[in-house]
Amino acid sequence: MQLLESRHLRSRHQRWKKLVALVAIAVVGAAGWKAWDSGRPRYLQWKQRRALEQAKAFIEQRDASNAKLALDVALRTLPGNPDVIRTAADMLEQSGSPDAMRLRRTVVQLLPRSAEDAARLVLCCLRFRDFNAAKDALSSTPPDVSAELPMLQAALAFAIATDNRPVADILFEKLRESAPNNDALLHGHALLRLRHPKEEEQLAARRQLEELAARNPEFALQIHREFAAHALQRGDYVELKKRQALILAHPGATFTDHLQKANVDLLVDKAEFEPLFANLAPLAIGNESDVVQFTQWLLVQSRAKEADIWLAGLPKDLLETTAVRAAEADVVAQLGDWDRLALLLEAGAWGPISRDTIRLALAARTVNSPSRPSLRRETWDMTLDSASGNLPALRVLQRLAAVWRWDDESERTLWSIARTFPAQTWAHQSLFNIYRSRKDIKGMREVMGILRQSEGSVTRYQHDWALLSLLAEPTSNWNSAKDTMRALHEAEPANATYSTGYAFALAQAGKAQEALAIVEKMSELERQYPPRQPFLAFVYGVAKKSEELEQAAKLAEGAEFLPEETYLFTRAREELNRKPPKPAGAAAKVDPTAGL
Repeated sequence: MQLLESRHLRSRHQRWKKLVALVAIAVVGAAGWKAWDSGRPRYLQWKQRRALEQAKAFIEQRDASNAKLALDVALRTLPGNPDVIRTAADMLEQSGSPDAMRLRRTVVQLLPRSAEDAARLVLCCLRFRDFNAAKDALSSTPPDVSAELPMLQAALAFAIATDNRPVADILFEKLRESAPNNDALLHGHALLRLRHPKEEEQLAARRQLEELAARNPEFALQIHREFAAHALQRGDYVELKKRQALILAHPGATFTDHLQKANVDLLVDKAEFEPLFANLAPLAIGNESDVVQFTQWLLVQSRAKEADIWLAGLPKDLLETTAVRAAEADVVAQLGDWDRLALLLEAGAWGPISRDTIRLALAARTVNSPSRPSLRRETWDMTLDSASGNLPALRVLQRLAAVWRWDDESERTLWSIARTFPAQTWAHQSLFNIYRSRKDIKGMREVMGILRQSEGSVTRYQHDWALLSLLAEPTSNWNSAKDTMRALHEAEPANATYSTGYAFALAQAGKAQEALAIVEKMSELERQYPPRQPFLAFVYGVAKKSEELEQAAKLAEGAEFLPEETYLFTRAREELNRKPPKPAGAAAKVDPTAGL
């Protein structure tokens, strides 16, 4: 009995010890979780800052692949932070990456009332010469935000970049009221007026620029460059040489200025190449940017051999930089030394790519034969498969296909990039340009379809896809393309582009009076815009407006259209002459004497 009681007490004591241990573990776990939960945001913020710092360092080292990885970590760590996204966009823009546009668009979506961020988006689009994206950014900004100073400045920059003098004049007057002593505004506006068709406007602009150059040394060098470019366009070589002498005498003159002078010497004065080369070569070794620029200039002059010898004599630390190695690969490609090019590409001269992918690409070239074109195609498809999902490798292959002038392989490589990496809009633009030059409307629509799916917030992609669909597959049925046009018009009824598209959709569906009512709400200036005339003509044809149709045809003279757009004038005249259908249910008139 005592033994049993002793065992019972011991087991009860052990149960208490276990219970206390479990409670202690729970308390410690709860405390640890609370500490982790409270400290986690600080850890994530630290991780995000560190990733941004790493990205900045990689950008400075021109290490694009690692910079992208670091930026991806920063953006994923605490997603949706506009400050971080803005910083990432700044870095990408600084490094010359068009991905900055996508990030700036995200910031604007998060902060739709920020005029500063909206303006940065417009200016970023202008920097990468995506004028349609800049126009979308301007038109999608709320009116009161558009009236703020940063957006007015961005709108003026867009007007200047697109050579829209009337709009630039209006914006300049608005901005001058708020910033009367802003030399940058004066400079931009005078530069635009320098290209004005009226000679008196040009002379007034020249006087303003001369006065500004004398008053503000900060603008003097740039103004001399602009005068030089304007003189070159006019063929005024006396003025051109005068300006180039002033440019090269300026302490801020760059190697680019010396190259411009050499171009004039070669093309205008027919100077000998060798003395120019001897003068430029010592000036080009200041930094890698000048080295690359000089190398590319030599390649344009078809002087790959001289470029190769000159590069070999550069200091080792300069020769081994990423940018110079890439230029060296360009030289070797022009020389046609494919074995040496393979070694440079395997070393990453054009970007990271595996040895197997390079060997497959060169194998495609080896099997290239006019008698068996399918063999080259199949081998290139294997090459693309080996680079699948690897953007840098695909870009190298695209560059290689361009060097070999393989149009089909280049196109298929662009599609691999466009489908897998929708943010690489340069690939979509390249494809669109290819199909535009071929007048291939279905190819153009396919490109816009991918952009529409990947960037649904960009209304231009929605509109262009819908318009190309209506042209490629005309039908009276109401379909998704017509629905898209209706939605765009309802969202922005004052947008003449969307009004034209919706009126065209209605006319295709046989709703002539509804289509005409929309067109008649547009201003006369908007109706006279040449690219709109095929669509307006079709509306007029369906609505039986012969005079307006012929006026649209006259306004379209000299403009370039797709075949499907040109055919709309024919369809319009067919609709104009088509007899209206008989009213539903109307009985046929019977002759009572018939058959007698």
